[in-house]
Amino acid sequence: MPHLAAILLGLFALLTPLFAQNREVLAEFKIGIVGRDRENPIYQAAHFGAIDAARELSLKYSIDVEVLVMTPDKAQGGSQTGSLGQLFVENADALIISPSDPETIKPAVDFAKRQGQAVIFFEQVLEGIEPLASLVADERAAGRLAAEAILRELPTGGRVAILTGRNAEPNLVARLEGVRDALGFRRIHSVVETEPDYFSAVQAIRKAESEDRNHLIQGWIFLDDWPLLGLPALPWKPGGLPAVAIQSSPSAFIYIDQKYVDALVVHPYYEWGRRSVETLVEKLYRGKDPESPVLVTQPRVIDWRNVEAYRESWKNWLR
Repeated sequence: MPHLAAILLGLFALLTPLFAQNREVLAEFKIGIVGRDRENPIYQAAHFGAIDAARELSLKYSIDVEVLVMTPDKAQGGSQTGSLGQLFVENADALIISPSDPETIKPAVDFAKRQGQAVIFFEQVLEGIEPLASLVADERAAGRLAAEAILRELPTGGRVAILTGRNAEPNLVARLEGVRDALGFRRIHSVVETEPDYFSAVQAIRKAESEDRNHLIQGWIFLDDWPLLGLPALPWKPGGLPAVAIQSSPSAFIYIDQKYVDALVVHPYYEWGRRSVETLVEKLYRGKDPESPVLVTQPRVIDWRNVEAYRESWKNWLR
């Protein structure tokens, strides 16, 4: 028995360096991700996708990929410019950002790029700066999908009102163009503008409905989900009027469940983060450029047929 123990100890001594070698970290990278507002679940899903990819790639390549979540908390006065400054202090190797205020943050992104940080844009791009890659949402397709979804619920010849933002950003303009592609001008009763918040949106909808004395509005398309960011306060009974919303978060599920909204058009929020980190690691560690500098991500429709699977996805992203 002592002889066997000696043999086992010898084998352990021989194998220990091999185990240590297997655990050796071959490279370390810091990647910052900056969404538009930390309180917005859409960016929390993107964060989760980035962290998942970093974990898996760290194991795959025996490297250490750290994701620094730097999306600002706007309620606390945070800004993307401040986040970019913090990433410089952290000596980040790369930056993933959804630019929200181009004129303000453009100098900071340009500075980060000149300091050697690889840059990826997601959701939208920043004109005048050439990133490693851009994951761009097809907003016109989102508008078309919303229009096609509501057409299935409208009576023959029925017309819709469209809720958009005052001084609409390019993404909302593209969504409206997509709606018009599918509906044409005759099926659009009006375009209602609102400030981009829940209370203003609900007030704008109620005002438009109260002024529609001849009941010509027979459905609604929300180009953003502001009316769904609180408890249901829409001026019709559940199932009383067809409605479709774009760019939805988990708060929208109650509207689907109670039949205030027939469908949601959503972007691949989780994939924005995941694919961005995958692209960066391929470049930073393997020196491999993306096959295309622009990847256009496609939206999809969520309705009664697939809402439960989508609900489960959100449970995973926000856990």
